Amino acid sequence: PPSPPPGTLFSPSSAPLMTFYMYRVQNDDNYPEYNHDMLNLAGGMWYLHNEVVWHPKGRSGTYFSKPVTRILKFKVQVKATQPLYDLGMNFGVLNAFDSGECTGPWKCENFQKFGYTVGCETWEPGAPSNFPHAQWNKLNHYKGAIWFSLPGPCPSKTYKTKDAQCNKQEPGGECPAGTKTPTGAYDCTYTLEQVGQITLNELEGIDSYDKFVAAGGREYDPKTDKGVHMNFWNGLQDEAACARRVAHAQALFKQKYPHQPDLPEPTCDFNRFKFFPDKKT
Repeated sequence: PPSPPPGTLFSPSSAPLMTFYMYRVQNDDNYPEYNHDMLNLAGGMWYLHNEVVWHPKGRSGTYFSKPVTRILKFKVQVKATQPLYDLGMNFGVLNAFDSGECTGPWKCENFQKFGYTVGCETWEPGAPSNFPHAQWNKLNHYKGAIWFSLPGPCPSKTYKTKDAQCNKQEPGGECPAGTKTPTGAYDCTYTLEQVGQITLNELEGIDSYDKFVAAGGREYDPKTDKGVHMNFWNGLQDEAACARRVAHAQALFKQKYPHQPDLPEPTCDFNRFKFFPDKKT
């Protein structure tokens, strides 16, 4: 049987408060941002390039049904739980979510031991934070890309099957409404608020995606490594071009929201060897 959770999980922690921006690639629907995987801007651009814009019949993706249209920006405050911080980390493992259900790694048993911590992952080969998707390392040429996970209520069930009892038993890490800053207790590790968005059309400099396609355009063709009537995504493996794309997205957000402060990006300090000492990672 799993060992009981450490008592320090239920009290405020001594971990530092981190305030920074996260992003999410999304369609036009508005739905809860918890029980999702989020990104830094480099991670978002890599996701778009690798999963979305190469589809010849629209901005669909492997894991969603409606075409994505925008990049959302969130201001996030994060505070690690005490058991996690005692290991020298501010971030836990990146948990994968599918339709709001936590699907891994293993059986998401990390919540029992460390609480509903915000997770992160990098693609620096050999780094302790390069887990659980190291098999994608060679696909990523967006330097500094980070993915994040935000565990919310009832992560053991999909959005459609969550219920009040499960939400109470598994509250997730988003702090209750009205909380100014996270406490670092097991059920209050982050707050988030949406602070902006840019559309993919704005990013690429086109007025209408439908008109662009009707005129024979294609955002990106992996066979030729370039677009048709568009050069924004040319060079998937060109690190300098990838960095320019990230800088362009950043500049668009700055232009649209000039009064937003620049916030330092956190280091993804998750360490799989300390976090999972008994497992082969």
